[in-house]
Amino acid sequence: MGSKSKGRPGNVVARSVLLTSVLAVAVAALVACSNETPGQPSGSVTPTGGTASSDGPFSTPNVPGSPSASTGSSGSSRLENVAACSLLTASDATSLGAEPTAKETNRTNSRDCEYKKSGSFTIGVTVYEKLGIKDVTDRGSVKPITVGKHEAVQGVSPGGLCAIAIKVTESSRVDATASANGDEQRSCDLVLPLAEAVEKKLP
Repeated sequence: MGSKSKGRPGNVVARSVLLTSVLAVAVAALVACSNETPGQPSGSVTPTGGTASSDGPFSTPNVPGSPSASTGSSGSSRLENVAACSLLTASDATSLGAEPTAKETNRTNSRDCEYKKSGSFTIGVTVYEKLGIKDVTDRGSVKPITVGKHEAVQGVSPGGLCAIAIKVTESSRVDATASANGDEQRSCDLVLPLAEAVEKKLP
């Protein structure tokens, strides 16, 4: 009997330590969960974009209240409802050596159409209803050129992506882009005939 009564305080202390440890773990878990943003997975988040048609030297995300939010001439864009893949068709793509399967993406401020030659290059067009060539973000050397009957600017990103932005109105444009695995010369050789094909379809 005496030996049993001496063991009880030790058991109580052990239970208390165990309970305290469990509570500490639970609180830590709750704090960790509360630091995560609802609706987003923990860990790194991959940014949107990154394709030839959306992440070149002319990538210009819209900032509310900036000139980029302005509309085209007479309050509406001449590119309204123009699908990107109507400007870069499968026929255009295959004439440049790309595979005829398009990837079309509609974003908040742009519409993209992209084709690839697996392991070789990517070409694309991006339609900006409310962004003109004046809104181009220069990530490298940009020079003015003429494509058909349209004013344009051409530039190359540090990663070798070549882009031509074609003016439609003061506040609307279409970008033609090409990326050949970092080969700047090949990218620019691809983008010029691409831009010329796209320009013929523009208003």
